Amino acid sequence: MSRGADDSAGPGAQQGLGLVLIFLTTACFACITTFSKLAYADGSNPETLMLLRFVGFAAFILLFQRLRGRPIRLEPGMLLPIFGMACFTLMLSGGYLVAASFIPVGLAAVLLYTAPFMVAAVAVLMGRERMTILKGATMALAFAGLVMAVGLDLNHLDLRGVAAGLTAAAGLVLVISLGGVWMQRHDPLVIYLFASLLLVLPVGLYLLGTGNFHLPPTRLGQIGVAGATCFFLAGNLLWALSMRLVPPIRMAVILNLETPITIALGAGVLGERLGLWQLAGAALVVAAIMALTVLGRRSR
Repeated sequence: MSRGADDSAGPGAQQGLGLVLIFLTTACFACITTFSKLAYADGSNPETLMLLRFVGFAAFILLFQRLRGRPIRLEPGMLLPIFGMACFTLMLSGGYLVAASFIPVGLAAVLLYTAPFMVAAVAVLMGRERMTILKGATMALAFAGLVMAVGLDLNHLDLRGVAAGLTAAAGLVLVISLGGVWMQRHDPLVIYLFASLLLVLPVGLYLLGTGNFHLPPTRLGQIGVAGATCFFLAGNLLWALSMRLVPPIRMAVILNLETPITIALGAGVLGERLGLWQLAGAALVVAAIMALTVLGRRSR
């Protein structure tokens, strides 16, 4: 993968593979939301799912590396990426959960997906990409579609929720920008393994101190926990692999696709009603991402 300012992520086959991986990543992240709602409705909570995610992800990577015959070893210079990814992931996951507890979920999502604009600024300053009219236009259209799809309720503003939402956005920016560089230099699975193990400690201590660990008692809620955990494992594995192949600005814009998929799953699985404004917003997000994907490849 090119590490300069060129937008190319490498040979054509690698670029295509990277796009497939990041599209699958967004689909997995969207499924997390749907299954999590089933778990929450049956008595579970976000903190419990976070602990299960981190423990499950670490166990999965250990098993996967064992089956591949790959040793788990710390390489020189890997400590900073491990601590960095742990902190950024906690900012992203914890910030979003805190934001959603103080402000409407739609506003929390809008704040989170201001990230592509920050990713663009960081990528240009780091010399990893050049800003183009196409990238700027698709970022703006995708963000406008996101606002339409989730709604923007400003009647229940809470500065704590806004600060937490922006913290989550900063975490996403750092994962994409710095994490993408680290994943090129080191084995992404080893980084995620130790980062997940580091996150088990604070989340586990919090649940132990509050007694807030709750698993659903019914089959439907347990399916929700299992689905949310499995899609978290798959999504983060695909995300880690795609970081080597997809430029940061393109990755940040494509991640907006999570919202339309989540809305579609909510309607199909949970029976949620969709308005024309939501559908138009979701279509705008999809159109912007497809324009960036298709026209961006043709321009090169």
